[in-house]
Amino acid sequence: MKSLTQFLLSAFATYGFTVYFKLPKNVRVITSALSGLIWVMYELLFEFSGNYMISYLISSFLIGIFSENFAVKFKKPATVFTLPCLVPLVPGAGMYYIMYHFIESNYVLMREQVIKTTLTTSALALGIVLSQGLVRIIKEIIKNVKLKKGNR
Repeated sequence: MKSLTQFLLSAFATYGFTVYFKLPKNVRVITSALSGLIWVMYELLFEFSGNYMISYLISSFLIGIFSENFAVKFKKPATVFTLPCLVPLVPGAGMYYIMYHFIESNYVLMREQVIKTTLTTSALALGIVLSQGLVRIIKEIIKNVKLKKGNR
């Protein structure tokens, strides 16, 4: 029940972003469902591993893979799918606590939060870059194999 609730909440939040950013109507539901699925995957990965960095990295990697595939299927740029799916994963609370600890002059906790938030955003970016790079490498390999078969 907890996973279903989290799926619905993250999908609903993402759908709001797709409406706000005027994404095409035919991709709003797909993007929202993907976002909800990725959030549930993140939660399960975090429960299993206990490591938020690995959970963020794998989750963003999956976002990149799905985004590239949906981009081909729906003939839209991959960013149409990537950016809204990142919305639930973005460490907004981390940014809030950085400012909170700064205002409270608690610089030790602020530094810890800065490090955690920076690592989190780095894991998100790295996952997207790795996945999209991997997809492009695989596409090149497939293209080269087809070319070699065509030359025979």
